[in-house]
This record gives sequence, structure tokens and C-alpha cells, in this order.
Amino acid sequence: MNPLFPSILSTNFFNLEAKLREFETSRIDFIHLDVMDGHFVDTISFGPGLARALKEKFRFRLDAHLMVSNPDKAIPHFIKAGVDWLSFHSETCGDTPGLLKMIRDGNCRAGLALNPDTPLEQVRPFLGAVDYILVMSVFPGYGGQKFIASSLERVALLKKEIISQKSHCLLQVDGGINVDNVGPLKEAGADLFVVGTSLFNADNIEETVKRFLNQMPWSQL
Repeated sequence: MNPLFPSILSTNFFNLEAKLREFETSRIDFIHLDVMDGHFVDTISFGPGLARALKEKFRFRLDAHLMVSNPDKAIPHFIKAGVDWLSFHSETCGDTPGLLKMIRDGNCRAGLALNPDTPLEQVRPFLGAVDYILVMSVFPGYGGQKFIASSLERVALLKKEIISQKSHCLLQVDGGINVDNVGPLKEAGADLFVVGTSLFNADNIEETVKRFLNQMPWSQL
């Protein structure tokens, strides 16, 4: 699996198809969908209709990150749209086990996301029950933000706990990822990297993907 997950939130949507064709030639496996409802975060992005359209036209697997206040209502729609991975925020839900089961029952990989100021203790009880944890390294809602340096320590602490619990869940990081910090993040224990602005704004996507991967040559998933 290619550990880079391009986030289309950062693209000019008039150029989206051309960018996706470039990702195909760069052997990208996953496209990341930042789903925002204007309530849990201020911005509104897109819904399951976009996921369905991508599935109909491209071979990519889809990773939907639900930044929504009512994930229980959104999850069934994205499952029906054909996404492959689904994550929701630990801050939004009182029935985390129930939502994880809903996602798994829909034949999707289940993930749990947490904001930069959310204590790690909030997700520790679920490390054995999820397929991946999404560590936000910026506050959700807007693309192009600067990476929060303390995220490195959070990733390292979570990886230590995952190993301690003998869990197989992966660590995904999202926010301000670039070729300078992807290597340290990988070394800290991150497995998957959601990349937005630094990839979509690149003059040559294929070369930029190679530069990212060269910073983590030991990456094997």
C-alpha cells in the first residue's frame, strides 16, 4: 500500500480529474475525503455524492474522514456510496463501539480521529478495536495549515501504546504534512500520511510523490 493519501480538499475542483489522472500514474492507492458539515467544523465540503462519482470513474480506494457532529447519520450514506475506509471523531460520539460496528458491518475499515487538543486517553480504550487512528496535526476545518510540532510526540506515545496492547491498528496523520516532516513522523511511528497542499500545489506530482517516499524508504505496509 502506498502510505500517501492525497486529500482532494486542497484541489481546484475544476482540475480535479487531471490531478487524479496524475495520481494514477504515480501509483497512489487511496484518495482521502475530508467531509465537513459546517457544524463540527465551520466549513462545509462535500458529501457521499462525490465519493460515488469517484468510485464510478477511478480505481482508487476511498478513505472518508467524517468531521461531522452526527456520524451515526452520515456513516450509512458513505458506506452506500462505496468508500473503503471510514473514520469519525472521538469528540462527537457517546457510542464509539456501536459506530465502529456499523462501519465494519458495512465492510469498511473503521477508524477513530482525534483533534490536536484531545487527550490521547480518549482513544486508548479502542486501540484494539479500530483498524486505524487518525491523528490530526492541525485543527480540522481548513487546508494549508502549519503542522503542529507536538504531534510528533503524540504519534510516538500512541505507537508505544499500540505496541504495548499488541494491537494491529495503523497510525494515520493529517495536517501540514510535507517532505520535511514526513520522515520524522514515520520514525515516530506513523504509518499513513494524508497530504494536501504540498502535493496538490506541486509542479510535478509524480516527482513529488517520489520525494515523499524517499524520506521513508523503510516504509512497508
